[in-house]
Amino acid sequence: MSQKSNIDDVLTILGFGRWQIPIVLLTVLIHMYITINIVGSTLLSVPKPFRCFSTQETISNISSTTSTTTSQPLAATYDSVCEPTNQTEFPTSPPSALAHASGLPSCPVVEYDPSESPYTVITEFDLVCERAVLRPLFQISVAIGIPVGGLLGGVIGDKYGRKTVVIGGNLLSAAGVLALAACPWYLGVLMCRFLLGITFSLTLLPSYSLAQEVIPLRMRSQSGMLMGLGFSIGAVIMAGIGYLVRPWRYLLLAMSSYLFVIIPWACMVEESPRWLMQKGRQEEAAAALERAAYRNRVFMSSELITAIENLRTKRTEMEDAENRAEGEGVCASLSGLRQCFGQFRKYFRYPGLRLILLVSPVVWYLQSLLYMGILLNANNFTSNDPFLYVALSGVADTVAVFLGTPLTMKIGRCLLLTIFYSMSGVLLLLDIAIPTELRWLKWVFVMTAFLLSSAGWQAQFIYTPELYPTVMRSRGFGLCNAAGSLGTLTAPLITDLLGQQTWWSVNVVCGTAGLIAGLLMRCLPETRNLPMPETLQDVERRRRSHRETKAAKVVGELNVRSEEESPLDRG
Repeated sequence: MSQKSNIDDVLTILGFGRWQIPIVLLTVLIHMYITINIVGSTLLSVPKPFRCFSTQETISNISSTTSTTTSQPLAATYDSVCEPTNQTEFPTSPPSALAHASGLPSCPVVEYDPSESPYTVITEFDLVCERAVLRPLFQISVAIGIPVGGLLGGVIGDKYGRKTVVIGGNLLSAAGVLALAACPWYLGVLMCRFLLGITFSLTLLPSYSLAQEVIPLRMRSQSGMLMGLGFSIGAVIMAGIGYLVRPWRYLLLAMSSYLFVIIPWACMVEESPRWLMQKGRQEEAAAALERAAYRNRVFMSSELITAIENLRTKRTEMEDAENRAEGEGVCASLSGLRQCFGQFRKYFRYPGLRLILLVSPVVWYLQSLLYMGILLNANNFTSNDPFLYVALSGVADTVAVFLGTPLTMKIGRCLLLTIFYSMSGVLLLLDIAIPTELRWLKWVFVMTAFLLSSAGWQAQFIYTPELYPTVMRSRGFGLCNAAGSLGTLTAPLITDLLGQQTWWSVNVVCGTAGLIAGLLMRCLPETRNLPMPETLQDVERRRRSHRETKAAKVVGELNVRSEEESPLDRG
């Protein structure tokens, strides 16, 4: 039997078992937790009907009236109009003890409908009338923090290890949650949300890289897609918690309780042997693989012993040069920043990696614009109940995961993503031509487009780490996630601004984004059943192999045609 020294070969012998399961479950738990950063604002900042009165004196003048009556204000009186009601005229009912001074010129005294969810971000900070423009910042602040965390997580993850970043990021997230729950100022709330957005990418991307780097090749598709179930399960659980716990600060703490499990769990999992190898720590990597064999109950055969011993002495190609290129810091100083730019210039000298660096971030931007554009508009096709809406989004994502998992094993990542994006875009464009009378058909088209875009989103979390080599996998993944965050930031502007001007503009923009993303996917290589690249040269070898395979296919087709035409030529 041939000598084996590649980590993928060793992982194939080790199989999938008790060593990898804790790492996969850690990623699922992190995915469940960060759900609150993506769709949690739907429950934390639920809009509420309100009504306005002129001055606080209004309440004082009628306090005796409200104290002697048992009737409750009618819901119809909460018209959400920013014009004070005359203090001597109460068309339906006077203000109750819930009315309070807001400091708003158009609504000096505001009272919210008590039948709706109490104590949301909007009611606490009175984000109505003149302050309504500040309401979207609650979600945008997270979207701004996500690309920052993606870039930081990539650089720090490649330098200090995946496990270290996951632990540190979750500790930082816990501090951000506590500060957010106690902060009495809206500006401070936005700053805490920005910090949480950073920790979202700071923990999720390295955890995905860690999980993908320890899973055998034949199990990578199934486990990678199933890890996406964390988002779906988290959304459904969050809807249930939100229904039971209504005050937004208590709801935030309840939804963040995952951290009590995530942080100690992250301390117990193994560091990535691939990363240890790339850092020249072959002895630690070999010891980790030996522990993996023990936990997976794999017999230490001579083949496995030889493979692990080969890893102990193996020096990865270009390891020393690439380690020097990583530098000493995280681009914090001016010299470190110049070093980072010089490092990316070095990456662009490789044609295969250059194509990946140029195309994959654009695809992530377009897929985020497609996914979030549909998600922000989907409430028109489901329900105005925020708890039901969040639960439905989780169910839809679950269907998308089970749809995409078997297909990625049979069709391949690149072709499958092309189909998902293109079909989603086509369905959104066709939705424009459906008459409004056929609302059920419009609902089917939009929800099908959402399922396809969600399945594509899940598949990208498998495909993108397989594109980049180990020496820069976290940085490449972080770059793509940062580009995707820009799409997440752009989507609300399109749905709110363009959607108010022309109803079909959102369909056109998101549908076109899906079609362009599908076309760009054809520029990227297929990675199904291929080992993950370790070095920059591995990426170039994969590119040459891909081109040779395509050339051989074309030559084969030409030969078949010539053989079919040759009898006619002889005649």
